[in-house]
Amino acid sequence: MSLARASLLLRQKHTVGSVLLIQRRFASHDSHTHDEHHDDTHYSREAGFSTPFWRNTVLLSLLAVGFYKWAPSPNQDVYLTRWLAQYMTPSEIWAAINEKHLLLSQQASDNTILQADAKRPNVHRYRYPQILDTGSPHLQPVGRVADMSSTTVRSG
Repeated sequence: MSLARASLLLRQKHTVGSVLLIQRRFASHDSHTHDEHHDDTHYSREAGFSTPFWRNTVLLSLLAVGFYKWAPSPNQDVYLTRWLAQYMTPSEIWAAINEKHLLLSQQASDNTILQADAKRPNVHRYRYPQILDTGSPHLQPVGRVADMSSTTVRSG
């Protein structure tokens, strides 16, 4: 048994004979006002070029100028360029992949158009084809039976 349950049972034994009044206090009834008196003096930072914004601006501009000055030119063969070229796929392979994708997409589009334009055959399909077998062939009067010798069954 947990401690909370045990304390609840003990508390109920003590308060059986007496009336226990529990007072609820809602947040809307409590007073949360503070007696702080604000003075009207505002201490603002001194505006100038010593703020972090201007410091970061100067550092970034120095970094950009240094990179432009010491960066290798585009026609130089640098180690990083060779390393990236080693792991890149040549453009001829990408062209072949894109052409194959184009042909497969066109074939899929043609198949979709073919299926969308397809029509069902004009055949009357019985819901219950067993109804054709319900009559007895022996109870037909003379001359009422149709000649079905040239009839063929179509699968479909």
